[in-house]
Amino acid sequence: MNVKHHLDDATIVSFAAGTLPAPLSLVVSAHLSFCDSCRERVRNAELIGSAVFQQSEPVEMSQGALNNVLERLDAETRKPEPVVSVNVSAGRDGLLPPQLRKVLGVPVSEIKWRRVARGVNLHQIDLGDEHQGKLFLMKIAAGRALPEHSHGGSELTLVLSGSYSDRFGTFARGDIADLDDEAEHQPIVDPGEECICLVASEEPARFKGILPKLFQPFVGI
Repeated sequence: MNVKHHLDDATIVSFAAGTLPAPLSLVVSAHLSFCDSCRERVRNAELIGSAVFQQSEPVEMSQGALNNVLERLDAETRKPEPVVSVNVSAGRDGLLPPQLRKVLGVPVSEIKWRRVARGVNLHQIDLGDEHQGKLFLMKIAAGRALPEHSHGGSELTLVLSGSYSDRFGTFARGDIADLDDEAEHQPIVDPGEECICLVASEEPARFKGILPKLFQPFVGI
C-alpha cells in the first residue's frame, strides 16, 4: 500500500514509550498495520528507548504502564493483513484492521451508526475511560464537507475507505492525519465514494461556525 501521510515524530516516540492515551494508541496501532515506514520508525524508537533505559537510573513505573507496553507489543507482533479492495456496502471485514475488529466485536455490516448531520454518521467506541479522550468511527457521504475546525489537543484520523481532502492534502486508505491544537482544517470527502475514518481525539473539536458550536454537545465530538 502506498501510504502518503504518516505519524509525527512525537507521536512515534510516545507510542514506542507506551505513554499515549488508549484511543490514540489504538489508532496508531491500526495505522501500523498499513504502513511499513511507520512500523520501522517505531522499531527504531524502541531500540533508542531501550538503550537509554539501560543507561539510566531505575525509576518507579506509573500505574498501568506495564499493561500499555504489553498491549502495544501484542499489536506489533501480529503480522499485518494483506490490503485488499473492499466494497463497504457488502459488509466485508477486510475494511477493518485487526486491532479495530477486536475492539468492535462486530462485523462492518452490524455497526450501529448514529446520524449527526446530513451525510454524516458516527459510531462511538467505548474503551472504558472517557478521561483519556474519545474514539469513534465516522462515515461521511461522498462530496460532503465537515465544518471548519481546530482541535483542543491531539487528534489522529485514519482513513479506512474512500478519501477526503483538506489544506494538508488528500488522505486515502491507510493515510493518517496527525494534528495538534494549532491545526485548522475543513475535510471534504472526495466525489464517488463515502469515506470511513477511525478518529481519536484528546479534547473536543473547536468549530468555527455558530451552528456547529450549538449542536456540538449533541454530536459528542
